Amino acid sequence: MTKTGLKTRNFQWWSGKNGALIRVHSKAARDYGKWLEVQPEVEAFEAGKALELERLPHVNPTGIRKLYFQPQWCSDFYIKFADGHIGVRELAASTALDKQAEIEKLELSRRYWAAMDIIDWKVVLIP
Repeated sequence: MTKTGLKTRNFQWWSGKNGALIRVHSKAARDYGKWLEVQPEVEAFEAGKALELERLPHVNPTGIRKLYFQPQWCSDFYIKFADGHIGVRELAASTALDKQAEIEKLELSRRYWAAMDIIDWKVVLIP
C-alpha cells in the first residue's frame, strides 16, 4: 500500500485482460501484474486502487497511528476473479515486515477492505 501522488518512476505495460495500459511504481509490482495477466482465474485487475477517504472513519483505529487515517492510500492490486469474487493484494518487502509502520499500513488496508466486505485480502512478499 502506498500514498497517492508520490513522484516515482512508472513501469507500464499493455494488459489484454483490462484492455488498458497498466502503470505501477516498482518492478515487483510490474512482475506481479504480468503474473496476474496470465492467471486463468483472474478476470481483470486494477493497480493502485484508491481507498476512499470518507470510508476510513469506519475502520477500527486500534493499534494504528491516527496519522495514517489522513493521507490518500492506494492498495497495490484490486482483483476481480472469474467466479465473481473480489480480492486485494498488497505487496510488501519481507525485510520491511519487522517495521511497525509497515505492519500498521498493511493492517489499515486489511481492515478497510474487510469493512467493504472483501475478505480475500493477502500480502504478497517480495524479496
